[in-house]
Amino acid sequence: MGTRSLEYFFQPQTIAVIGGSERPGSLGGAIVRNLLAGQFPGKILPVNTRGYPTVYGIPAVSRISQLDVVPDLAIICTPAETVPKVIKQLHALGVGAAMLLTGGIARTRSWQFRPSSDRLNEVIHRTRMRILGPDCIGMVIPQRNLNASFLHVPVRPGHIAYVGQSGTLASGVMDWAYSRNIGFSHVVTLGKSQDVTLPDLIDYITQESTVRTLLIQLDEIRSGKALLRALRAASRHKLVLAVKSNRFQDSPLNSIATPKGLRRRDDLIDEVLARAGVLRVNATDELFDCVDALSRRRESFGPRLAIIANGRGPAILGMDRLLYDKGQLAQLSSETRAHLRGILPQYVKADNPILLNPELKPQQLSAVASALLRDRQVDAVLVIYIPSLGSDPLANAEALVEVASASNKTVLTSWMGEYSVETARDCFDKHGIPTFETPDNAIKSYMYMVQHQRTQELLRQTPESLEIPVSAQHNEVDREILACHKPGDFLQPSYAYKLLSSYGFACADNVYKTNLDELVAASGQIEGPWVLRVHHRNYLYPFAYGDNPRERLRSVVRDIRDSADITPAAKKLEAAIEKTFPESPVLGYTLQTMHRALDNLQFSIGIGRDSEIGPYLFFGGGGTTADILVDRQVGLPPLNANLAEKLIRRSHFYEVLQERSENPERELLTLERWLVALSHIALNHPWLAGLEVNAIRQQVGRFRVIGVAAEVGVAVKSAILPYPKELEQQYTSGTSREYLIRPIRGEDEPLLNAFYHRLSAESLRLRFFSARRQFDHKELARLTQIDYDREMAFVALNGDAMYGVVRVWIDPDDVAAEFSVIIDDNCRGEGLGRRLMAGIIEYLTTRGVLQIYGTVLPENAGMLKLAERLGFSQKLNSRDGVMEIAKELNPLRHGWQRKRIYPM
Repeated sequence: MGTRSLEYFFQPQTIAVIGGSERPGSLGGAIVRNLLAGQFPGKILPVNTRGYPTVYGIPAVSRISQLDVVPDLAIICTPAETVPKVIKQLHALGVGAAMLLTGGIARTRSWQFRPSSDRLNEVIHRTRMRILGPDCIGMVIPQRNLNASFLHVPVRPGHIAYVGQSGTLASGVMDWAYSRNIGFSHVVTLGKSQDVTLPDLIDYITQESTVRTLLIQLDEIRSGKALLRALRAASRHKLVLAVKSNRFQDSPLNSIATPKGLRRRDDLIDEVLARAGVLRVNATDELFDCVDALSRRRESFGPRLAIIANGRGPAILGMDRLLYDKGQLAQLSSETRAHLRGILPQYVKADNPILLNPELKPQQLSAVASALLRDRQVDAVLVIYIPSLGSDPLANAEALVEVASASNKTVLTSWMGEYSVETARDCFDKHGIPTFETPDNAIKSYMYMVQHQRTQELLRQTPESLEIPVSAQHNEVDREILACHKPGDFLQPSYAYKLLSSYGFACADNVYKTNLDELVAASGQIEGPWVLRVHHRNYLYPFAYGDNPRERLRSVVRDIRDSADITPAAKKLEAAIEKTFPESPVLGYTLQTMHRALDNLQFSIGIGRDSEIGPYLFFGGGGTTADILVDRQVGLPPLNANLAEKLIRRSHFYEVLQERSENPERELLTLERWLVALSHIALNHPWLAGLEVNAIRQQVGRFRVIGVAAEVGVAVKSAILPYPKELEQQYTSGTSREYLIRPIRGEDEPLLNAFYHRLSAESLRLRFFSARRQFDHKELARLTQIDYDREMAFVALNGDAMYGVVRVWIDPDDVAAEFSVIIDDNCRGEGLGRRLMAGIIEYLTTRGVLQIYGTVLPENAGMLKLAERLGFSQKLNSRDGVMEIAKELNPLRHGWQRKRIYPM
């Protein structure tokens, strides 16, 4: 769907209100009143079938066909059964977008509303009009004087964009925000979102310069892959927070099933939002506390918190919350403690937390806060104040503001109470100091800040390059499997083990047969003692144990030492299976060399699939006696070494492994390799609907697969695009130098940094339009760890050095892409720049992008000459002092795309 025609919603010049009326309780009347109250500068066109000559003083017409101009936006407020007809009439007039505020169409629980919903879908498909809704609350953009909503309170201007799925919840949030002087750049809800989706709105709003923060309210995840990509793109430039309700499957209002293999789908949602760089909070009021704290935090920020309180009780409240949220209390340096002992009374302990007298004086607060903020072992300070006789709340606030303003560290405040501290809180707000009603709220917001910082740092970490022993055999195995399996089939164990082995997994030697006599005859092929496994149909599929793994039947016999014992053991198991699972016939047998687990440690890894998000990976404790779902941690492919390590460390299994291992770092590295290899399996074999692997710790640093179950399904791509290895190419320059030209990877950060430092100052100026020599880790990570869906960068490598980079940023609708290119100063004349540009042009053309464009300094004669040879048109932008260049790659497919083309 994309951002096509969304400008009609966000920048309308004329608005038609279908169903506008002065009748009390009229939805259309409320829209007209809010448009007038918001001083909408454009033209309002009420349409009312009852023939009112005016609506709130605005001339009205009785039919859509009587409108004398084609409105940019129509707001439909008519009964549900009339909506399809109204949309057809608007389309006939040439209207491109409509907001559907009508209620009832989305009430799919009642059969009587289904016809309206079905007809609406048909009309949307036929007319290709952009429809926001149904059941949405409308849209508010204060900076444009646009209040096209039926909100009951005005919306103050600000820099926060609120995008939600629930209109009624948005109404309550706006009421709450208005009373607290919180402003917004945009307020919009989607309702049923039968056309315009949440990813569409995020993509469009992210491009708005007035937006600094996005607040996302989610009832459920729809269009999961598109949403993840939109959020990833947004979080690179804005602060993005989300509150996701419907956390529990038991809720009668939760319509999306938990995927097989997980106890809670919400664990997967947590991982999706974290990988997107989004801070998730648990309640709507926490959204604004976090926005306040995050937007006002200082340059220096970290997890080590110092607490000052004028009473023991308030300090205990703060400490309890900090410890509950696994926060870190700063350890004061010896110098700071010595200084505090010199300025505090003898009965006050010079340690964190600092407990001062209830009759707190501004001079004492200023001295103590200054000392803590100077301590290099303190990252942030929380001051908790209780008003009392002999202490002035405002004077103490003013003293703290003066100290905080002189520091680059974050200061949080909680002036508890209401009546006595209002002016103090106003003082903090005025000077940009985060203030909270309770220490509990302050600590929660602080911990959200810490969590967000850790997530961002993890996503920016330069990943290690792990060598995964993937054999060329896996392509052959893939062909063999697909030749004899269809979607819905279980994967025969012999094929499952063969697939794992091709990715370097150590698997127990085994023989799989469908006939018991054949199994006995083949027993000599593998060493004993053996484990016999009898496969019945239900348990050949992954996740066959349902919600209670401890109740599953153990269809194995261990420690068989004589082939004569195989048949009796199998018959005994078959009898037990027939009794427990009479509808599940025995389909085969596996005989396997028996391996014992060191310290009885087993774990479970695998691949699952969610209906909206696609494939996911999991890791956790395993074994037949363990409730493996409790410890199952979730990740999304592709995984690098850093993400794999994070996933492993979250599990209880790893805590046990650390306690028992002589070399936990070695064991961690092996497990990381296994998870990265599992990620490769998920990406290279998208037909895997499920894969469950049970493994043991055989020796220190050595693990072995002892059980596997898999299911074949329809191929599904991952939500995050993997590294596109198919785009790698070799290039021989005019001087016979060999280059590998490939997409950039996160591991390339050191190479990119070295490349930039080798360049001359003039080359950097021509590329970045300014003189610069330093590139910090944050910027380099952003340039190397790209989203291949929205960006592409090709690098030219020779040996262990980088010699050129071409990069494009692609808009969400694949209409236009902006490029940049830079070549090593010593490679001029080799044709490397032309080869990189030709490669990126070919990539964009094949992808279907319509245009590539860029800006070049007029003195960059080499780039302008290359652009001319490649067929770029050029023009001088005298206002900005740059040359604008562009090249058409593919023909326009739709008229709306013409508005997105870079003008030349």
